[in-house]
Amino acid sequence: MIDCIECSIALIKNDADYLFSRRIKKPFYNHYEFPGGKIENSETPEEALVRECHEELDIEIKESLYHGNITHRYEELSVRLHIFEIIKYIGNIKPNEKQELKYVNPVTSDLSFLESTPRVLNRLKLRQLFFITPRNINDILNKFTSLDQCNSFIRLRSHDYSRAEYILTAKTLSAICLQNNMPFIIDKKFMNDLSNVKYNGIHFTSDDLNKFTRNDMLVKKNGFTYSASCHNLENIITANKNNFDFIVISPVVHSKYFTGILGWEKFNSLAFASNMPAFALGGIKPNDLSLCKSFGGFGVSGISKFWY
Repeated sequence: MIDCIECSIALIKNDADYLFSRRIKKPFYNHYEFPGGKIENSETPEEALVRECHEELDIEIKESLYHGNITHRYEELSVRLHIFEIIKYIGNIKPNEKQELKYVNPVTSDLSFLESTPRVLNRLKLRQLFFITPRNINDILNKFTSLDQCNSFIRLRSHDYSRAEYILTAKTLSAICLQNNMPFIIDKKFMNDLSNVKYNGIHFTSDDLNKFTRNDMLVKKNGFTYSASCHNLENIITANKNNFDFIVISPVVHSKYFTGILGWEKFNSLAFASNMPAFALGGIKPNDLSLCKSFGGFGVSGISKFWY
């Protein structure tokens, strides 16, 4: 069984750049990481944040925003990162431990960062209402202006699409999402055919997950978010191993196949087993968000009950 270390990290921003500290010890020597560190036995994540920022940066945290946690799997260990956005602090930042501090944008920088860095930033960008397209997007084109644009994002499902149809539809939907400031997610099935389409993330179906062999690892690139559909614990174990950014668990309360309904209690146990935010799908409506969160979910997803 892989050990799991609990850490709190501080996200301190300067315009488009975040404060990073260069590691001066192994593992990951010379890699850049967010300030923070290990939670001690008697501490809460927030208490560890305050202590680490005082010890490392010589500042006193006065206000922070908690963005939840993710667990990142490395070969020999797992690290659960409690993510805090620093809103207000007192003092002048300085390297108390003689470490190099640098404000940098990890998306555009050539420096070496910890593997978990893109997942932390993707966690901050994640929205709670995940709309999945119906077969005919013409039925929903007039719906976009009525969506909660600040809390919504869209997946173009590849089910029943030919390659040519998917490319054409993706171009149309990409432009609409860009206009409405909503992240656009495409399916892994056609990802190699969309080089001229702007999208923000790639979604793996449960069939895609089932094709992973024991030693397969997901190769991530270009700053995309990576999500996966999960129906059982085996799917979630694969998603955890490959450090996906979020998962969609289904079917929770309804299935068009009338089999395998999970229910909220089973959803809760699967979400708890996940190393990342979990969305509920299957007979779910946008106004089920509070209910979903009460069972350990992050967000809700749907097709028919979302658009109509």
